[in-house]
Amino acid sequence: MRLPQIAVKNPVFTLMFFLALMIFGVVSLTMLPRDILPDVEYPAITVVTVYPGASASEVEEQVTKQLENQLSSVTNLKKVSSKSKENVSFISLEFDWNTNLDEASNDTRDKLELVKKDLPSSAHSPAIIKVNSSMVPVIIYNVSAKESYNSLDQILEEKMTDRLKRVKGVGNFIIIGQKEREIKVEVDPYRLQAYQLNMATIAQALKTENMTVPGGNIDLGLNELAVRVPGEFTSTADIENLVISSFNGKIVRLSDVASVRDDYKDKDEITKSFKEKSVVIMVQKQSGANTLEVASAVKKEIALIQKTLPKDVIINQAIDSSVLVSHSIKNVSSTIWYAAFFVIFVVIFFMRDVKNSLIIILTIPFSLVVAFIYMFVAGFSINIFSMMALAIALGMVVDNAIVVLENITRHIENGARPQEAAIFGTAEMGMAISGSTLTTIVVFLPMVFMGGVVGILFKQLAQIASVTLIGSLFTALTLTPMLASRLIKPIQEQKKTHGKLFTFFEKIFVQTENKYKKWLDWSVKHRKTVIYSSIGLFFITLGLGMTVGTNYIPDFDAGDLMVSVELPVGTTLSETERVAGLVEDIFLEEIPKKDMLSHYSIIGQTEKGVLSIMSFKEGKNAFTIGSKIVIPDYRDYSSAEVADRISKRVALIPEIEKFSMSGGSMLGKAMLGNKKPIDIKVMGTDFDKMNETALKIEKALVRYGKLSNISNTIDPGKMELQVIIDRDKARELGINAAMVGLSVRQSIYGVEATQYKEDGEEFNVLIRYAPEYRNNIEAIGDILIPTLTGQSVALRSFAEIVEAKGALEIKHESQQRIIYVSADLKDVSLGTAVKEVKKEISKIDIPDGVIVDFGGQYEEQQESFKSLIMLFALGILLVYMVMASQFGSMKDPFIIMFAVPLSIIGVIWAFLATGETLSVTTFIGIIMLVGVVVNNGIVLVDYTNLLRARGRSLMNAVVEAGHSRLRPVLMTALTTILGMLPMATSNGMGSEMWKPMAITMIGGLLISTMITLVLVPVIYTVINRKGA
Repeated sequence: MRLPQIAVKNPVFTLMFFLALMIFGVVSLTMLPRDILPDVEYPAITVVTVYPGASASEVEEQVTKQLENQLSSVTNLKKVSSKSKENVSFISLEFDWNTNLDEASNDTRDKLELVKKDLPSSAHSPAIIKVNSSMVPVIIYNVSAKESYNSLDQILEEKMTDRLKRVKGVGNFIIIGQKEREIKVEVDPYRLQAYQLNMATIAQALKTENMTVPGGNIDLGLNELAVRVPGEFTSTADIENLVISSFNGKIVRLSDVASVRDDYKDKDEITKSFKEKSVVIMVQKQSGANTLEVASAVKKEIALIQKTLPKDVIINQAIDSSVLVSHSIKNVSSTIWYAAFFVIFVVIFFMRDVKNSLIIILTIPFSLVVAFIYMFVAGFSINIFSMMALAIALGMVVDNAIVVLENITRHIENGARPQEAAIFGTAEMGMAISGSTLTTIVVFLPMVFMGGVVGILFKQLAQIASVTLIGSLFTALTLTPMLASRLIKPIQEQKKTHGKLFTFFEKIFVQTENKYKKWLDWSVKHRKTVIYSSIGLFFITLGLGMTVGTNYIPDFDAGDLMVSVELPVGTTLSETERVAGLVEDIFLEEIPKKDMLSHYSIIGQTEKGVLSIMSFKEGKNAFTIGSKIVIPDYRDYSSAEVADRISKRVALIPEIEKFSMSGGSMLGKAMLGNKKPIDIKVMGTDFDKMNETALKIEKALVRYGKLSNISNTIDPGKMELQVIIDRDKARELGINAAMVGLSVRQSIYGVEATQYKEDGEEFNVLIRYAPEYRNNIEAIGDILIPTLTGQSVALRSFAEIVEAKGALEIKHESQQRIIYVSADLKDVSLGTAVKEVKKEISKIDIPDGVIVDFGGQYEEQQESFKSLIMLFALGILLVYMVMASQFGSMKDPFIIMFAVPLSIIGVIWAFLATGETLSVTTFIGIIMLVGVVVNNGIVLVDYTNLLRARGRSLMNAVVEAGHSRLRPVLMTALTTILGMLPMATSNGMGSEMWKPMAITMIGGLLISTMITLVLVPVIYTVINRKGA
């Protein structure tokens, strides 16, 4: 190995190279974006189609089914699910992970073009929405006003949104609760009948009279003039005076049959901030933009905008995700600093020499800057997972330098000159530390190919940790020997005496080594006792491990409290608003005023269903109320505790039919696709049997007693009026069903006939019956239907209007109707809950033709665990292959691999001691342990082989290797364990993500190190005794 020789003989070059590395690393660090999570692009596309005025059944039949049939053939499609509601259709296309969503979007767009002609003419064009992390609002504002409330739409557009669009990194806005100007033409049907007119006539007149017609050009010889006939409306008076027909020789104007009002669009949505009506503005960032920079720039611009607004217009910040980002990064950064302190302390404690300690400590910054450079080149951000990688690697990066320096020091103590000792000592350990580093890296690398949200989240962790370890290996092979050759004096020049502290600790180390040597000597002589005891301990612990629960990905406490409430179907918007006020009072009473940062409520349903895309409940009978409280660092209670108190009081409100309360992180739930832990799917073709089964399952979940927010998606239906046409009478009158449907729709829902332009803006002109006629059942029968002969007849003359029950919301999966029964966990692990729920469901008699299956987080967990088990097995295989290549032997790696099951003992005991469960996070920790715990065994076996090659007997070589390598083994183990200790004890923002992993690795390393120091040498003697 020539690398140490080049570094030692060219000290200036080596020093300059590492200084340059440091400069590039620092520059890269300053340019890295900050975010809470890696850029997650969930492999899903949502197709939203608005069909104004349509019922859920009409949306399903005329829009959703048409689109589903066509979209089911999109390439790489994994699952199609849909939701049909009043006015809007949602179709979710879920793809295989690693699918190129740009290509998938193009394919989806092509399929939509083929089916557009089959959609109703009044349905809007389907919109494609890609689901990614940039959809989560960076910052949300509530804008409230008193005198200026009715003009907020104009104020916001002119003075706020236009300016915010120019802020660097800002992507899109979602505005809820904003008033929209609209010209309302409200028709008197009886006057309309008296003049023998119909709605279509008025709509056509408005459309044809509101246009500018180009008349061509006049050639005047030297120049040319365009002729133009301006015909657009310039005021509402123009609309009122519009001539629509003539009757008995007299002109009939629009004002003769209708009233014209410059008003606001009727909306079924109400937004409030601290119980005051407001407009909600959600600011989204561009994909890849720096969350902290975007939020900071937006806040600065808002401060300037506020000064330009009327005094009664107040902008309140509701949610600021940059706070979550900055505090999470701050917390994990502080754990890194504490980890660095502990690692440095261990190094100084063992080395007890300033120069030697400095040589090892310098490995830390130089390894980290290599990681920063890689992160910049790879386009990564500083987020929880990238920082976790650095924190995990921090305790390992000094391991190689410790082993190298310890060997160099031993050669110098034996009389070698520092330069020779540096080259020879490093080269001697080069293959060993390269092998131990590679065993750790090969465990990380398969994570790069892992799919799902787990792969997205942990991919960066694996790459950054691997690069950091490669950096530490390179540093140990170059900078460490170079500094050792310059800073460590020959043995002849070193002081013969040491301080009292040095002597005291040296005495302790020597005593520990001697006791360990005696214990190891006894162990190799009583091999069967040690082996059987270890096997017994392993199986006893494995038995205890069966009681450990399983979970998916831990949620974290970001201070988000939210309740989604549904009242009985048919509840008016005003009544829903009243009940929402009662729930708001509970929030304001239960949450300490000093801790509440914001409070909001969203009542009703948005026109285009934008809240449904973000998994909010929508409908005139539904509302969502939420509050943002201070981060965990500044309070002594959890969000879940407050949520539980609020939930108990909300349950006492008699008007509430069902609700779901949560406390934690909106972002965390969005990351998991807003899927419930327990989500049972009931599928079939017989709706009655499906409903009956779903209700039985819901009762089973209630009986279990350890679940909360139990609900089902059985469609309760909604009362509606149906127009039953007598087709024989209709044919006689020259009327068809399409004409009836169009006329009824124009009369009740209305028709946007044209656009009214003013100051460069366009406003809809909506025609429909006046409220006293369209909201009157009797008056509906008087709706005039045009016939093919040009006459108009009343609807009641050929049709009957009856009350019936229609659908409210219809869900599909794989193009068939589905019912979900879902629940949240309450003081129980996901695995345990599903196990018990399955027992309860097994008692239910499931009818023929009904299929019951588990979805939600449990389904995702099972898929992730399958991948992780494969990674675990692959990690073990790769580690074995690396060690076999390193040792040139098949049996030496087999001996070392005994450290892996021993680490499981430590993991299980750590779980039992701390109450942790086997989750995706802890499973990743176990996989990483495979590559870490074998390192101590590599050092022991490698040195034992070296001693045997020098002529030592088997027993003597085993005992001497253990005695000689005890210090570096303990030192490397302690630096790794203490390096992760701050992560394991952290309780700040985001700690829920890294704490379980740290506990897993500490438990595994602690126990495996203790037992490996005894069991690996014993197994070595058993396997090699024939050749001794």
